[in-house]
Amino acid sequence: MIPSEAFPCRLTRARQQWPNHPAIIEPGQAYTFAGLDDAVSQRAAALQAQGLGAGTWTALRMTTSTAGVIDWLAILRAGARVLPVSERMPEPALEQLLAEHGIAGRIPAPGAELQHTGHAPPGEPASSLHRHFRPDAPCAGVATSGSTGAPRIAAHSYANYVRSAQGAIDYLPLSPPDRYLLSLPLFHVGGLGIVFRCLEAGVPMVVGGRSEDATFLAAYRVSHVSMVETQLHRLLRGAGDPLPKLRCVLLGGGPVATELLEEAQARGLPCYMSYGLTEMTAQVATWPALHGGGRILPYRALRIDHDEIRVRGDTLCLGYLDRGTVAPLTDADGWFSTGDLGHWQAGRLTVFGRRDNQFISGGENIQPEAIERVLREHPAVREAVVVPRHDREFGQRPVAFVKTGDDALPATDLRAWVRARLSPHMTPVAWYPLPDSGGLKVRRAELIERAERLRDQAP
Repeated sequence: MIPSEAFPCRLTRARQQWPNHPAIIEPGQAYTFAGLDDAVSQRAAALQAQGLGAGTWTALRMTTSTAGVIDWLAILRAGARVLPVSERMPEPALEQLLAEHGIAGRIPAPGAELQHTGHAPPGEPASSLHRHFRPDAPCAGVATSGSTGAPRIAAHSYANYVRSAQGAIDYLPLSPPDRYLLSLPLFHVGGLGIVFRCLEAGVPMVVGGRSEDATFLAAYRVSHVSMVETQLHRLLRGAGDPLPKLRCVLLGGGPVATELLEEAQARGLPCYMSYGLTEMTAQVATWPALHGGGRILPYRALRIDHDEIRVRGDTLCLGYLDRGTVAPLTDADGWFSTGDLGHWQAGRLTVFGRRDNQFISGGENIQPEAIERVLREHPAVREAVVVPRHDREFGQRPVAFVKTGDDALPATDLRAWVRARLSPHMTPVAWYPLPDSGGLKVRRAELIERAERLRDQAP
């Protein structure tokens, strides 16, 4: 018996409404919604035959690919719960994650055979395929960024993804003949959000191209792209005029330099900024990049409490995965404290930084993100992270890790740039190259340790 409040599978719904419309387009092949639905059912049945237990958790080493989309959806259709992880996650780290959270199964790559871990009972396979999902039951987990410590696993319901997609489409319309590039990883809520928006709107995901490849975007008639600052920078630097005719460039993952946004606007790219987090299944608020007029998206609520951003709503995850159970993360009124500092004014959210990133230097509060924003405004700086380092006189002093363009930039130039724009106590006392993070968010805790180790080296 299907509970009355259960959410129907969005792929099944898309098949019923648009059976012959394209669902996935990539070089060399394409799937209609009917074809994708069949592929997901076949994969789900195969996983059940391999012993995928109903209600159990399975880790999937994920790639941003058609096979990755099929496997993620198939695990749910088989009645299990999916935890997508980066294909680049080191094996010892993955094994620790599986053991800590009691993950029963693992799939080493999309399309590969299910392996049983022994960390939890494998369970009995479901007797049928699942096409309805309870809003109070977890279906998937996603690791938080862990930028200030060990990542946690946010447990999402199917309803979280559906409401996230519906609210996003309400502000930034999406409908045929639009096409959305699958430009973000499928082990992040950003990538999964694209999948659900396309299923909800009946438009195809374009797979196999890069957001900075203007030729690909034009050839496959992409209309919508989600990006982070680095991807936008590469698109603008790598493409001549005219740029592809995009209807929406949705930016997230942190602040974007004003200079970059102004160039994008001048070259005809309609850019929108977004604020979101893993716990809220991606977007919470969206606004035009260079001015206000944005809003909190439907099915979400946001308020500022003592400068801290707090959120709640239908997109808020069920809690954090804790050794096989889901631990709640809200207060009695359903609010989640994000740890982000900011304010909402005139349809625009300004995020100052993380409460737990703030440190004191000589009695002065320093928000490292304020220094990072100034550094990113420098035309030669691609990325910057500022962390505290112990100091006998001041307690702590700021240290900067910077990624520049092809040519090395002297620390004296960066120091002068910051001094001209911020108070003296906010000028970093040492400068180091920012280590490559492999496309993942930099973990500040690791950079703090690195800064201490590099203390005796010349800045």
